[in-house]
Amino acid sequence: MTSRTTRSTAVPLLALAALLALSACGGSGGDSPDAEASTAASGTASPSAEGSAAATAPAPSATSPGGDTAAAMPRCTADLLSAAVETQPGGGAAGSVYRTLVLTNDSSTACATGGYPGVSYVDAAGSQVGAPAARAEGEAVPLVLEPGRQAAAELRETRAQNYGDECAAADTAALLVYPPDDTASLRVEHPSLGCGNEEIELLSVGVLQQR
Repeated sequence: MTSRTTRSTAVPLLALAALLALSACGGSGGDSPDAEASTAASGTASPSAEGSAAATAPAPSATSPGGDTAAAMPRCTADLLSAAVETQPGGGAAGSVYRTLVLTNDSSTACATGGYPGVSYVDAAGSQVGAPAARAEGEAVPLVLEPGRQAAAELRETRAQNYGDECAAADTAALLVYPPDDTASLRVEHPSLGCGNEEIELLSVGVLQQR
C-alpha cells in the first residue's frame, strides 16, 4: 500500500516538473520579439543620424569669380590699371556714337572689379566739363582680372550739336575714367565737344564685362 501511494505521488510531481520546464522555455521565447523590436528601432535611427550629419556638413567654398575668390582679392584700382577707348565699327546712330571703354590689369597680381566705372569729360586744364556719364541699365557682376586681362563697358557718346545753344558747348581734351569703388582716375586722351550745361548728359556707360 505504501509503495503504491509513493508511485502515485511521484507521477504528479513529474508532470509538474515538466510543466515548469515548458513554462520556462515559453518565457525565453517571449523575450525574443522585444529584442528584435529593439534591434529594428536602432536600424531605423541610423539613416536619420546620417541625414543629420549630411545636413550639418560644411559646404565647399566657392572658387568662381562671382564668389569668395573675388571678394578676397584686392580691388582693381587706378594704380593697377590702364584705360583705353575704342570706337565700335558702325557704332554711330541717331546722333550718338557707341564706343568701348577698356580697363586692363597692368599689374603682376590678380585683382577684383565689377559694376560701373565713372566717366567724365575734362578740358585741357583737367577741369570737368558738364555732367558725368549716366549709368545704362544692366546688372553688375563680380569680375577677376588676372595680369594682362581686360574688362570692358559700352560707352555711348551723344553729340553736343544735338542740343543747340542750350548745350553751352565747350571743347574737351580727355576722359577721366574712375574704376568702380575708386576715387582715383585714369586719363584717356579724347578730344571732343562737351556741354557746359550739367543738365545735359552726353555720356552713358554700361557695366563692366569680362573681355
